[in-house]
Amino acid sequence: MNPIVVGFDGSDHSLVALEGALTEAELRQAPLHVVHVVDISPAILHLPGNVEVTTEDIAKARSESVWTKAGELLDASPVQAQRITLDGYAGDALVEYCEEVGAALLVVGTRGRGRLTANLLGSTSRVAVEHATCDVLVARAPA
Repeated sequence: MNPIVVGFDGSDHSLVALEGALTEAELRQAPLHVVHVVDISPAILHLPGNVEVTTEDIAKARSESVWTKAGELLDASPVQAQRITLDGYAGDALVEYCEEVGAALLVVGTRGRGRLTANLLGSTSRVAVEHATCDVLVARAPA
């Protein structure tokens, strides 16, 4: 059975996407791959007190927080899910991952970015819809 892939960044919109992906995976009896994508350029930050923190440290802490949020839903579900952390731009990384695993469905949430920002930078959901080779479900949070 081809897996269902869901992009998860810990936002409210991604929580809605995760809920939808869990429902789809249970209905289809398909494996679920929950994918968190980290997009941080390598750098070292020098903080007061002669403390150095790398962007890798920040990304690791962020990922731990994201997986804690996802865990609440995943632990309450009968669906067995793999947790995957990838590096790169979210839209591209999700599309590439879906191709690698032969995903049947990619589930993403909407984003709250303004129209100008979305037009300049694009959005994960737009990249998914335009470039994924599998079906894409864009889960919208209730108004």
